[in-house]
Amino acid sequence: MSNSTALDYQDSLNLTVGCLLLVIGTFGIVCNSLILYIFFNEKTERTSFNLICVLRSFSNIYILLTTFIGIFFPKTILGYLPIPPFLESTIIHISLTLYLGNEYQIILVAINRFIALFFPRYYNMICGIKTTLGLLTSIYTFRIIVVIFETIDKFEKQCNTFFSLEMLAFKYDEKHKCQFKDNILTVVTITFLMMTIINGTTLIKIITFYRSNQSETLESKSRIRRNVLLFLQTGLQDSLYLIDLLFMMKLSQLSDTRVWSFISGTFVWQCLHSIDGFIMIMFNERLTLLKKKLFQSTLSTHHVTHKLTVSVVQSMPDVGS
Repeated sequence: MSNSTALDYQDSLNLTVGCLLLVIGTFGIVCNSLILYIFFNEKTERTSFNLICVLRSFSNIYILLTTFIGIFFPKTILGYLPIPPFLESTIIHISLTLYLGNEYQIILVAINRFIALFFPRYYNMICGIKTTLGLLTSIYTFRIIVVIFETIDKFEKQCNTFFSLEMLAFKYDEKHKCQFKDNILTVVTITFLMMTIINGTTLIKIITFYRSNQSETLESKSRIRRNVLLFLQTGLQDSLYLIDLLFMMKLSQLSDTRVWSFISGTFVWQCLHSIDGFIMIMFNERLTLLKKKLFQSTLSTHHVTHKLTVSVVQSMPDVGS
């Protein structure tokens, strides 16, 4: 590309990227906002599971609205950002710390479901909504404290993270005094493995329980299928983070072109937060098309009327949800 080529809306790639940022960001905000709307308008939906969902959606909305639509989109189209570099850097780092806050929720969700199956008598005491709120508050308080200290340190060193028009992705300051070791991929990988072990154990418990008690009934088979879907839902959501980090830290090195830099550093990250909200809606028993295929026979037989529910994980079966 010629140095005289303007990196703004006049560049076809910039224009395409700008449209994608706006469309995907808007879609994600709508999906996550629907989750918030239902939680605050339906008292019956105010459970510990849905509370985790709400905090996750809040983070998704902030990241999509401030970082992708507020910073990446206008800078891609205009070729510059009419705010101080330090403010741009701070907004990006808040998004990164919320990203990790959402990652910590993976373990919280897995433990919540584990206790519901293995220790149902103590579920309300251990995983009640007040206890869950306290844990979530601790997680995000910790992340806020971390970002405050990081911001102070970067301000003193004059180190600013920014959205690079050449790379079409955010970039850390390359000055020697600004260098640091980023272990995010290691943290996410360990978290993902722990979540997989806990959820795998929970899934085995669900299948074993219903097979040993009602394995010959249609209701039992329906419950098993429903809990398998539940496992797939959480697995899909959690794997989004590992995929994003793999692209950002590893696969991004496969090519140094602007297109690949955008895909591995920005597109996958934004899709994570948008698809995360969409998955929560897609796997909802009322809204998902999968329900019509897998549970149509059960619905027609029992004439069950389901309430509208959107959550990271739906209610657990009869054994202590």
